[in-house]
Amino acid sequence: MKLDLSPVLNGEVKELPFSFTQNVLDDEASVYFKGLDMTVRGDIKVKGTVRDISGYCELDCTVSLPYSTHCSRCGKETEGVCECVFQRIVSSDGSRLEDDEYIVYADRQLELDGPVYEELSISFPSKPLCKTDCKGLCPVCGQDLNEGDCGCGHKNENDNDKATL
Repeated sequence: MKLDLSPVLNGEVKELPFSFTQNVLDDEASVYFKGLDMTVRGDIKVKGTVRDISGYCELDCTVSLPYSTHCSRCGKETEGVCECVFQRIVSSDGSRLEDDEYIVYADRQLELDGPVYEELSISFPSKPLCKTDCKGLCPVCGQDLNEGDCGCGHKNENDNDKATL
């Protein structure tokens, strides 16, 4: 995803809105989402604005990516959308590469792939759930407690709280 910054850098506009939709290639997903139990289920959607703010440029970006994964409590396959919002200062100064707040452009072109994939990978939920109130599996018999009590006699961790009331 490359964005031509010429209109902003030439002073033609103060704001440059943009919108991209891009297919995620398998090799990109394997690099950027390595270690995540995640399968990409659609295109990355990127919307944002680059603004000229008194001599420097600022990038505001919103990104979304549909995915499927396994619930961390019950193990069922579940789908969701990973969404993130981020801001960066856009600079032509390559000496700022160590600073996460900056994105460096070259030849008036801003390459967004790296920052977009990086933000998605750190925004992916560390413990994805099929639903917010997922009860998980019985630790004794493995029954999915979302489908009902298993009747094996395991003690629910919330039972202690009820007994003291």
